[in-house]
Amino acid sequence: MAEIIPFKPVHYDGKHAGQLNRLITPPYDVISRKEQEGFYQAHPLNIIRVVLGKQFLTDSAVDNRYTRAAATLKEWLEKGVLVRAPRAGMTIYQMEFADPLGEYRIIDGLVALVKVDDYGPGKVLPHEKTYKGPKEDQLKLMHACLTNITPIHALFSDSEQTVRREYKTFMSAKAEQETRDAQGTIHRTWTLNDEAVMARIKAVIADRSIFIADGHHRYETSLAFRDEVRASGRTDLGEWPDYVMMYLTAMSHPGLTILPAHRMITKLGDVEVETVLEKLRPFFNIEEFPFSPESRRDSEVALVKRVASLSQKSGNYGMAVRGEPCFHLLRLKSFQCVDQLIDPSVPSSLRDLDVTILREIVMGVGFGIDTHNAEGLIEYTPSATDAIQRVQRGEIQVGFVLNPTRVEQVRAAAELGHKLPHKSTYFYPKLSSGLVLNVFAS
Repeated sequence: MAEIIPFKPVHYDGKHAGQLNRLITPPYDVISRKEQEGFYQAHPLNIIRVVLGKQFLTDSAVDNRYTRAAATLKEWLEKGVLVRAPRAGMTIYQMEFADPLGEYRIIDGLVALVKVDDYGPGKVLPHEKTYKGPKEDQLKLMHACLTNITPIHALFSDSEQTVRREYKTFMSAKAEQETRDAQGTIHRTWTLNDEAVMARIKAVIADRSIFIADGHHRYETSLAFRDEVRASGRTDLGEWPDYVMMYLTAMSHPGLTILPAHRMITKLGDVEVETVLEKLRPFFNIEEFPFSPESRRDSEVALVKRVASLSQKSGNYGMAVRGEPCFHLLRLKSFQCVDQLIDPSVPSSLRDLDVTILREIVMGVGFGIDTHNAEGLIEYTPSATDAIQRVQRGEIQVGFVLNPTRVEQVRAAAELGHKLPHKSTYFYPKLSSGLVLNVFAS
């Protein structure tokens, strides 16, 4: 069973309420180097100093991004920059936003602590593979700070909206925290301390599996941290390593939004476009979108629209290659012609996903990328324009535009115990770091 409990969250003191937009950041894994510097410059108390501190050539075992993050966190707690809530509770967290098509949406859920457990039905279920590097980084940060800095976004089945009905009335009061981030998303939080309401919520979720939406690396880091603490015999942390902070939303929430995670490839060496296309022609119909410097933007828009128009069928991708005056649309001829080339361990119901075909056929067959060890070769973005324009600027060798994975496909993957390729989903918008922290108490 999935166990959730209330906790005493840490947040910025109320005297900083008017500056929250200059103090918060997105999760660490979507912050670019340029954005990192921007957050450093935004305010001397910006949470970036804990979430994703700078690295220097002079770093040592006793002075590095992790030790500096821990020292900063300790200082801010001692000086009252960050304060701990006086009572244990759950945090209602709402985001109001416009999706990439301009449609107005609202999503809300509860931040609570969830029992860290091995993956399995009725407990926590993943849907994506993870990379070793980010987990090692986050584990060092957790050992140093003893803190869950950003909630993991998780989903649970609740078609009747039973849990939301329990907490919805509390959102009629003025939000305790409210701010607008750089993407225009409004973040609001309220405290839920009602013991009877929390007990009913806990009882409902106890009967459900919890599906990780965003934060697989952070969850597996918490698993590793728990195991290391247990193995060391350390007892001063009590039960804190047994729980991790999560933002729990209903899988059927109308505001739940998944964007495509477009792929950007680099470090490939020389790319011979015609050779790649020859390898792919047995499996794909290939359309060309040629352009001149003056018409490039029009061709880009046409390509993105064409891919979106094919969202009801699998295996359709836009492709931009550095130095090529032409975009390409890859349209899968039939799934049967590639099925035998896909890893036999992939369950039948997941073999025709866009992300699977892209990884196994386009990247594997077309570009010769080792589909089991592509760490460091691939970057991800929810913006098709970003993927294409970074190719045009020469920053990326190849950019792929694809359609989003659907929430029912995420659930199917998790329930079958199968992990989709890395970054198969991009849940939007992202929770902010800095509004709710779980700082372990000794």
